[in-house]
Amino acid sequence: MFWTAGRTASGYGGRTVDDNALQELLDVVASKCGVVGAQLAIFDRGILREFATGLRDSELRLPVTTDTVFQIGSTTKVFNASLVMSLVDSGTLALDIPVHEYLRDFRLASWEAQRTVTLRHLLSMSAGIDNGFYHDYGRGDDALGRYVAALAGLPHLFTPGTSFGYSNASSNIAGHVASTVMGRSWEELLAERIIAPLSLHSTVLFAEDLLAHPVATGYTRDELTAPPRRVQGWALPRSCAPAGGTLCCSAGDLIRFARMFLDRGVGPQERRVLSTSAVDAMHVPQVELPTRLTAQQWCCGPYLKVWDGVTVYGHSGTITGGSSMLLWCPERQIAIATVVNVAAQGYRLAGRIFCVVFPEVFGIRKPTAAKPGVIEAREIEDPRRLGARVE
Repeated sequence: MFWTAGRTASGYGGRTVDDNALQELLDVVASKCGVVGAQLAIFDRGILREFATGLRDSELRLPVTTDTVFQIGSTTKVFNASLVMSLVDSGTLALDIPVHEYLRDFRLASWEAQRTVTLRHLLSMSAGIDNGFYHDYGRGDDALGRYVAALAGLPHLFTPGTSFGYSNASSNIAGHVASTVMGRSWEELLAERIIAPLSLHSTVLFAEDLLAHPVATGYTRDELTAPPRRVQGWALPRSCAPAGGTLCCSAGDLIRFARMFLDRGVGPQERRVLSTSAVDAMHVPQVELPTRLTAQQWCCGPYLKVWDGVTVYGHSGTITGGSSMLLWCPERQIAIATVVNVAAQGYRLAGRIFCVVFPEVFGIRKPTAAKPGVIEAREIEDPRRLGARVE
C-alpha cells in the first residue's frame, strides 16, 4: 500500500517509501483511532523523519507540529535508568550494591527484601515491590524522598531477582537513590546528565516550563465518534516523576534519546553521555516476562522483544493526557516513536503504524499480537454461606 517510487525516505533493502505516504498513514490511523493529535518519528539509514497530525488543542484549533510536546508517561523510566547508569559510569553507584547502603532510612515491609534489593532489581522490574501508590507530596525537592519513605508498609510480592513485577515504586526508588547520593533533585540531574548533552530541546520536566513550548492538551472520548473532552488535571505528582509522572517531549526527541543507544552512548558533537559498557548493560536481559504480551524479557530500563528474528528494545507509557511508545534496534540502526494526546488510544495507534512501518520501511515482520487464553467460568460458593465476614 505504501511502497512508491519515493522522494526522500529510504526503505530497507534499497526500496524507497514516500514521506507523503507515511504522513497519510499517520493521518488515517489517528483518525480511525479517534486521536485528537499525534506525532510519528522514524530514524533509518542515518536520517530522522518527523510527522505530525491533528490538533494539540481542540478548543483553540491549534495544530500539532513536530516540536509539540506530549506527556510520555512510563517511557520516562528509560530516561531514569540512563541517569542511574551515568552515575554507575562515574563510580558513584553500583548496580549490585544493596539500596539500603545508599538510603540509610530505606524501609520495606519485607526485611529480607529491604536488605537485598539492588538497583539492578529496581531497574529490571524484578525487585518484587508492589506497583505503589500515586500520592502527592507537593512540589518541593523532598517530594520523592517522602514518597519512598511511605513505601515502608507496602506489601512485598516475591524474593528480589526471582520473578517479574512491573512497579512504578521501583523506578521512583531508583531515582531517589540518584538524587540522594548526589545531593541534588532528580530533575536537575536528568537535565544535566541526559537532556542537555543529548540536545533534547523539546523535552520538559516542570509544568511551568511548558509555557515556552507548544503543548498537547490531553483528551478523552466516551466513544470514538463522540466529541473529545479535555482531561481534568495535568499529570501525576512530582513524587512519581522518575516513574513517568511529569516528563513531556516530542516524538522526535524520543528518537534523539534512543540514538544514544544506537551510537553506543555517544550524543551530538561526539559527546559521550554513557559508556559503551553502560549501554551494553542496559541491553542485557535480566528477567523473563510470564505473559509476553508486552515483551519477552526486561533489561535494566528497557524491555526486549524479538520480531522476525531481530532484537528490538524499547518502552511505552500512558498517563492522564498522553501516551507514547519508543522502540529501537541497534542491529539495524533504526528507531521509531509515537506520541498521542488521547491516552487510551496510544498503543492502538502505535500498533497499527508499526504493522506498516516495520515490514515496509525496516524490513522486519511484526508478529501478530498474542491473545489471552480462554477462561472458563465456574461457580463459587457465596462466602456468606461459608460463615465468612463480608465487608
